[in-house]
Amino acid sequence: MCRSNDTVGSPYQQRGVALLALLTLLSLFGLYLFVGQLSATQFQMAREEKSAAALAAARQALIDEAVTRVSINDAGYLRLPDLGVNVSAPAEGYASGTFADDGKDLSVIGKFPWKTLDTGPLRDSTGQCLWYVVSGRFKKDTDLLKTDVFNWDTLGQIDVINANGAFLAVNLAALLVSPGPALDGQSRALADAAYTECGGNYDARNYLDAFDGTNALAGQVNYYTDSTNHRVASDSNNKQFVMVANYPHYNDRFTFLSVGQIFDPLIRRRDFRDAIGNLLDDATFRVHLQTIVVAGNKGTDNLLCTSATGADNREFCKNWKEMLLLAQLPSPSRITIDGGLSSDVCNRVLIFAGRRTAGQSRSTATEKANPANYLEGVNATSFNVPTASATDFAGASVFNWRTPATDLLRCLP
Repeated sequence: MCRSNDTVGSPYQQRGVALLALLTLLSLFGLYLFVGQLSATQFQMAREEKSAAALAAARQALIDEAVTRVSINDAGYLRLPDLGVNVSAPAEGYASGTFADDGKDLSVIGKFPWKTLDTGPLRDSTGQCLWYVVSGRFKKDTDLLKTDVFNWDTLGQIDVINANGAFLAVNLAALLVSPGPALDGQSRALADAAYTECGGNYDARNYLDAFDGTNALAGQVNYYTDSTNHRVASDSNNKQFVMVANYPHYNDRFTFLSVGQIFDPLIRRRDFRDAIGNLLDDATFRVHLQTIVVAGNKGTDNLLCTSATGADNREFCKNWKEMLLLAQLPSPSRITIDGGLSSDVCNRVLIFAGRRTAGQSRSTATEKANPANYLEGVNATSFNVPTASATDFAGASVFNWRTPATDLLRCLP
């Protein structure tokens, strides 16, 4: 007859207990690894979210400041970056004024001008203050250095590519940059004791990647070579910036600022609507349009913005002349405006073309010279230079931001 203590300590039971203990330890270890990995992932996500929030705040501050300026002719341009106290800014954090190697349509890199835009120093998850690239055509600069024509069809000069050179975004107005920790030979030593907030220095190569050109992806580095502090483009061509995840020589993170993100809110301003109307209804300008020879693909080759009354009208005309089309009617006729026939009999029709629609492109000089990239429907069918092929024209009298593609018409008796 077996005693009870003969089975309690049997080899089989001892092995079972040991196996159970081992499994328990392995489970606990696996749980420890899982929780550790989860914590690391959550930490990384939190860091990415902090950088993303700072970048988004910087972008919104740029947009808000650009589109709310008092004068509609000054609205939309973006501040120059902070280039350091030895350039033209009074202190750290201020947008630069014109500087020695500045030039018309030349893009610029520097730190985000947090003091000018009243945001406080915006930092990424590693504590670095944000950097900022502004397209040359979008710079708020002196009149001599502003781009020649500035409107909703103006193209930014910043493209973003991936490691293989594929485009992620094109023709951006600006780029906000989280530089992340220093890589390779980057030095962020303090250049001036005046830099008490963001510290460091203003050489873009020490913040934007890759420091060594031999590590460039798709042949591109995220700064401009051959200029002071690697800050100014050498020409007005588009520059490609590389955004890639998990690569040893690049850790820059970007937030894009598109042309649309500037003009979408800008065209909601009442004074934008009024500026179009003021130009189209300017008596002196209308007389000029009634008497010039209709010439060129859009009929406006002989149009002179200097004929408009007042500096504001002339400046608005300079920037928005591309939207104007002029044609002689084949016979004196009334045209359709706001759904009804014009009160006057028209000899000519003046059109302010709306925002481009799908299928229209206004990127090149050739495309800008093609009326089909500005007109739709009966206006596209009837328009011809110097004499329209028909008298059937239809459009609105007042710009409405809710239907920005609608053509605006004026009857010229």
